[in-house]
Amino acid sequence: METEATQPTKQERSRTRWTASLDTIFADLVVKQIQLGNRPNNVFDKKTWNHIRDEFNKQTDLNFNNNQLRKHLDVLRTRFYNLKSAYNQNDFSIEDSCCIGFDLWEDIAVRFPISEI
Repeated sequence: METEATQPTKQERSRTRWTASLDTIFADLVVKQIQLGNRPNNVFDKKTWNHIRDEFNKQTDLNFNNNQLRKHLDVLRTRFYNLKSAYNQNDFSIEDSCCIGFDLWEDIAVRFPISEI
């Protein structure tokens, strides 16, 4: 009789939920690196991603890897573009409590051209 491996499936693995406070910590670290000029050619190098990862994990007591953080930056970027598009088309009005990220990305967009984000 063969025994099956007991490794958890992808769905069974515990996932950390991104909260507004985690988004803010992460976004602040990303913005700081942009402000420091650590994003030549609109891309963070490995050293910068390692710094962002280490600081994020230190501040949150979590254990994210670079790829997870890159993917979440893509999520935040997509969320911003979707909200910005809807806002520009007057599909809704943005209230103060709308969502974390929009004001932050608006602030980033003012300081840096959209193509750089």
